[in-house]
Amino acid sequence: MEAVTTVTPIAPHLDAHNLAIGYLWKQRWENRVNAMAHCIEALVVNHDMTEAAAELATIQAYAELDAANQVARIDIKASTADVVVLRTEGGRPVMFTTRDLVRVLEQARAAGLAKVVDRDTRRPVVLEH
Repeated sequence: MEAVTTVTPIAPHLDAHNLAIGYLWKQRWENRVNAMAHCIEALVVNHDMTEAAAELATIQAYAELDAANQVARIDIKASTADVVVLRTEGGRPVMFTTRDLVRVLEQARAAGLAKVVDRDTRRPVVLEH
């Protein structure tokens, strides 16, 4: 008869979103550009993620943390590839078309508030405020 070896289960693997939330939480006192740059780098280097996947996980995680305690929310069910619907207090819809968002980006660029996280790739672009 062979000896039985007890296997201790390892901790569950965290998904990219939870990893990004953790890294960003540690960097929460940094400005947006630095926090996101550190998070993307950590996901790429420490977790073998592609840069594109790390960027997306970081963007989504940052937005989740940034939206904490906000009354307004983006209505995913009402939004499409052409319009983002923001629900303000009381559920009032505010629409942002692609043209509206591009205009906001252009205004932020003119004011020096649009920043790139990675100077080499020139992406992602974030708005500092």
